[in-house]
Amino acid sequence: MSYIHQDHSARPIGRDERARIWRHGALRGTELFQGSYRKYEFAHHFHSVPAIGIVERGSMSCYCRGETHVLPAGTVLLLNPGEVHAPGPAHSHEWSLRVFFFEDEQFRLRSADLARDALRFSKPFVQDRRLATSLLRLHRKLETQGTELDLESSTLEVFTQLARRHSCVPVQVHRSGIGKFKIKRVKDYLNAHYRRDITLDDLSAVAQLSPYHLLRTFRSSVGLTPHAYLIQIRIEEGKRLLRMGNSISDVSASTGFTDQSHFTRHFKRIMGVTPGQYLPRLQGA
Repeated sequence: MSYIHQDHSARPIGRDERARIWRHGALRGTELFQGSYRKYEFAHHFHSVPAIGIVERGSMSCYCRGETHVLPAGTVLLLNPGEVHAPGPAHSHEWSLRVFFFEDEQFRLRSADLARDALRFSKPFVQDRRLATSLLRLHRKLETQGTELDLESSTLEVFTQLARRHSCVPVQVHRSGIGKFKIKRVKDYLNAHYRRDITLDDLSAVAQLSPYHLLRTFRSSVGLTPHAYLIQIRIEEGKRLLRMGNSISDVSASTGFTDQSHFTRHFKRIMGVTPGQYLPRLQGA
């Protein structure tokens, strides 16, 4: 099997800050992220795929589930799809983070032998020294070529620990049937028309709610404002187009951003790297 290992030397985000993102041919459908920061703050955002991370060094703060948490080195992040969060600095010292992003199909395949359905995480942050060690070892191995057997075996070890210690049966959140339906209509509308300049009046008409009630209900249900959700959709589509080899200028124009600078600013706030750092590490992957 031929391995794809892109050049992923770190590039600056801000002064004394570095971040990178890449793929490894031995783990199909997996993106790998590593960032070292001082003052950088991520925007409130979510991922459409499961994210498994580890605070590698220092301590970081992270908003999640309505609270801001201070996470020391060794904390494991277990974020289900749609979990709104926002990492940032906890103190003045440098902190670093490593993350695996598993595409849904790959996550289901790796979960298949361990659980009836794809794993769901019971808590977003856990203190588990053994799991943290396994995650760091695997992530660092993926900075080198390695062998498929070794990497797949290490991945299975990580998933086994996750299933045994930190998975749960998906919980259905009970909300008003009518309210849930209206929010779904708004989300569907945003997904279908993300290229347009959408107004709050447009969304109020779709939901048949006043602007005030729409904002309150949407944020309570989704964890983001409609505008932040729209930006998230545009960034997700931008990532897909970048992976297909489209230029940054073409992607920014086709995803509803006013210009390339606007696209780059929001991409960096959500992904922790610029589109230029994201693009070359995934071409050919």
